[in-house]
Amino acid sequence: MIYLDNAATTFPKPPSVSNAVKDFMENCGGNPGRGGHELSRMAGDRVYACREALAELFNIGNPERIAFTKNATEALNTAINGIVGEGDEILISAMEHNSVLRPAVAKEQDGAVLKIIPADRDGRITPEAVEKMLTRRTKLVCIIHASNVTGTVNDISAINDVAHSLGALTLFDAAQTAGLLPIDAADFDMLAFAGHKGLYGPFGTGGLYVREGLSLRPLTYGGTGSVSESALMPDIFPDRLEAGTVNAAGIAGLLEGVKFVREQAPGERERDMAKKLAEKIGGISSVEIMGDNGVNVLGLRLRGVDCVDAAGRLDSEFGIASRGGLHCAPLAHRSMGTIGGGMLRLSTGAFTTEEDIDAAAKAIEAIVKG
Repeated sequence: MIYLDNAATTFPKPPSVSNAVKDFMENCGGNPGRGGHELSRMAGDRVYACREALAELFNIGNPERIAFTKNATEALNTAINGIVGEGDEILISAMEHNSVLRPAVAKEQDGAVLKIIPADRDGRITPEAVEKMLTRRTKLVCIIHASNVTGTVNDISAINDVAHSLGALTLFDAAQTAGLLPIDAADFDMLAFAGHKGLYGPFGTGGLYVREGLSLRPLTYGGTGSVSESALMPDIFPDRLEAGTVNAAGIAGLLEGVKFVREQAPGERERDMAKKLAEKIGGISSVEIMGDNGVNVLGLRLRGVDCVDAAGRLDSEFGIASRGGLHCAPLAHRSMGTIGGGMLRLSTGAFTTEEDIDAAAKAIEAIVKG
């Protein structure tokens, strides 16, 4: 199998990641923050070490402002539901994943005002486009860092400045960029990330950074191991957003994934392989590469070939894992003009080789030639 579906989840994981999960389950296994005994302390130390590693990676001053979630979707839902109320205005982009669109629409049904910022022809959301849509009523601006459909990267630092100029809060979706691009979240209000993609962690890991001084309504209520005498969720972070036991074994694996990323320039190999793949595929007639492919993602339109059928043939005939369809992002496909048939997506990883790239290009050429 040649694995080119790393935008869905990276595979394989570094051996250190699976080893860390196994070691936690066999030699630690305590519930972090739920006891004073050695195993609980060991578990708590590993969870906190992961917060520290993530804080350093994202230039976040206080690791305790990072709350762990089971994925980026939960992090985004936590942020949107925790900030937006009836009558508030929320701006999202026309390239957002359903993990933003659906909670935003749910908020609109509850009385919020939802506005969608248009994308340019490459699927980019410019600061100027954001500025045109902003009003004094805008409570939250939520923008994807890089599209999971085209790989187009947005200048979220500039967008952050524009949003703050009119007093709006910001939330950035780094599901496709955490670990693949340098991210400086120091001036952001909130940043959501997945653990199992560019950070090379296990499934069931992700998180939400919330800046100092900003509090959210919790998405989930329950035990935190702190302030147990109160019937209310504690105000302290990360406890306020971490009801119930966190996925400590997965977080132990995520810590090793972050270490793996930090040992190399974030995403350098992945982006280099994606660039080489684009160069090889770009010369094939009847194949159009959509967007600017700023990370490890290539979205392809194959003229005369159904993209889902193409993904099936890549798997069954060539042993290549890819993804065809709408990628849980109908807004993005409407913006790119591919809502009718979707795209074929290829996405590289840290273990993608040049031989993989050559094989994929030859397979695509064979498919479009029939």
